[in-house]
Amino acid sequence: MNNYCFDLNIPVPHPLADPSVLTWEKELEPNIWWADKDNVSKEFTEFLDSIGLTMTYPILLFYTPERQGIPIHIDGPSVCDRAVMNWCVDGAGSEMLWYQLKDDALTDIKETTAGTPYTRYTDDQVIFLHSQPVRWPSIVQTGIPHKVTNYGLEKRWVLSCDLSLKSDPGKGLTWEQAKEIFKSWML
Repeated sequence: MNNYCFDLNIPVPHPLADPSVLTWEKELEPNIWWADKDNVSKEFTEFLDSIGLTMTYPILLFYTPERQGIPIHIDGPSVCDRAVMNWCVDGAGSEMLWYQLKDDALTDIKETTAGTPYTRYTDDQVIFLHSQPVRWPSIVQTGIPHKVTNYGLEKRWVLSCDLSLKSDPGKGLTWEQAKEIFKSWML
């Protein structure tokens, strides 16, 4: 197993109560926004509750048009250990790639269209580590530099679910915590 992504087989058909929000295609550029906080399926909420987890934030929706990508970045203002559950819809042939920062890399903190902080990097600031497709669903490491390529002919949606222990609802999960919690559902 790598330290960047693992696929799951959990007993939940969909994290959204109403997936019709995935028909939004108003722009030709990648975009990100929050799903309505009440648009979480009962099955997903009950599953999380049964394993001692809760949603840290509402589901974030990422849209990447065909033949495009999302630049190298980390989710937040600084490198950390953060495991998130992502559900990829369409985007055949798309991949997520992870990188290590070079020692002299300067940070460029920005804000997404959803109002969340991210730190962007350029190719010369990182060293490639790993790449693989994100499935339905996967646990992915988002606290280190990563990017998405969607160079195929399909639009790509990702439903990103930041999860926390119910005992510490705002902290998120580390990679080791996620591996331990989801070991029974790993593919």
